[in-house]
Amino acid sequence: MGDRRLSMVLMGLLVFTHACAIPSAEAEAPDPPAYVYLTWARDDTARSINISWRTMKEGYLGEVLYDTEPRGGDPELYRFRAVGDPDVTPVTYEGLEGYVHHVELTGLEPGTVYYFIAGHSSYGWSEERAFRTAPASRTSFRFVAAGDSHSGADVRPYPEWPESRDNNTKLMAQQSPSFLLGLGDYAFYYNDQWEWDNWFRALDNYLVTPEGLMVPIVPTVGNHEVVYPQPLDYDPETEATNYYAQFNLPGNERWYALSWGPDLRVVVLDSEVLNIRSETWQEQLEWLDAELEASKDYLWRVVIFHRRMVIGGTLEPRQEEWAFLFDRHRVDLVLSGHTHSYERSHPLDWTRAPGEVMQPGDGVIYIIAGGWGGPMTGRPPAWSTAAGPEARFHHLVIDVFENGTLRLRAIDSEGNALDEFTLHKDLPAESPAGSPMIAIFTVIIAVVAAGAIYFLKREKR
Repeated sequence: MGDRRLSMVLMGLLVFTHACAIPSAEAEAPDPPAYVYLTWARDDTARSINISWRTMKEGYLGEVLYDTEPRGGDPELYRFRAVGDPDVTPVTYEGLEGYVHHVELTGLEPGTVYYFIAGHSSYGWSEERAFRTAPASRTSFRFVAAGDSHSGADVRPYPEWPESRDNNTKLMAQQSPSFLLGLGDYAFYYNDQWEWDNWFRALDNYLVTPEGLMVPIVPTVGNHEVVYPQPLDYDPETEATNYYAQFNLPGNERWYALSWGPDLRVVVLDSEVLNIRSETWQEQLEWLDAELEASKDYLWRVVIFHRRMVIGGTLEPRQEEWAFLFDRHRVDLVLSGHTHSYERSHPLDWTRAPGEVMQPGDGVIYIIAGGWGGPMTGRPPAWSTAAGPEARFHHLVIDVFENGTLRLRAIDSEGNALDEFTLHKDLPAESPAGSPMIAIFTVIIAVVAAGAIYFLKREKR
């Protein structure tokens, strides 16, 4: 009996020892963010940001800890916390090993630098990152734009990739831009998750300014984000899965608009709706008309989409309706990619004078900037150009100055400007009632005057 009791005690000790040796779930499956990137999920760049990342194993509900002071990545020190919406995140799909996480921060202060870490206490955190919110008042700022960064065509990857893409990304970050306009075609195959991961990892590594600020991306969908052969009216959930799952964007995510400060409105369109008689096309067209009307008081309006509008000096028939709306609403710049080169048109007005060169301010300037890193196409045929065609890797740097001037430069992979131009507009006169201090003084003077009149009338009685 004593031997049996001793055996049971020894067995218990062995079980206890073995249980203690098994790591906890926290220690067993560390799964911090593989890379981090920024977008916006609503039209409020001054008070919100969307933070996304990839995990390889765990589908936890992501969290972001953040503050207006650097905290060195210590989770105990951050004052603010945001948790992902379970209706939005995490996301997984066929071909993705792991999960994509989206967490939106709201209620932020305009023109403020925030420091954050992303992840989860049980699975690990990213290193500390930082971003700056948009200003609430007029100020000078800069943004960049580029398209067609994918790995190639018949031979993948072609010899210059990914250095061609990464060098351009580094050069854009060195300009300290407030955001990046992505003009489509980020990966060669829409569902090649390896290339998507490679692209997002490159953003994480290189799209950081010298001041240490991450650069948010404002993307538009390209034809390489859609299944091939491409349907006339594709389904975003099943035929462009990787793009829409990995980005968390405003509205229906296919077409949307964002502002940066009081002067700039960016309108994003989906050029991959190929059937102009479809309900999808008409819905987008009606939205575009309403958006351009609602945004008419912005000093500058820039429209982006992937496919070029002008081919061989003539307007692409499928996009005539867009061009007429751009003319009617006096859009300033239209940026696209698709052709792997740089080209710029003179100001054009397809409604009043099709194909004729207009004076600056009297027409829309169309730019192709398809040189982020995909293979160059040689020297394509010119189309009513003011500059180009240039078959060189490049990106756009656009400065908006608070005095009413816009300057655009096309920068090649050596850092040289291959094109540059400026536009200028007179700033709208400030209404006295629009100034808070003037308004306050006006009210005070009115009250004092009313009081003086009241007492004068009493004295006369």
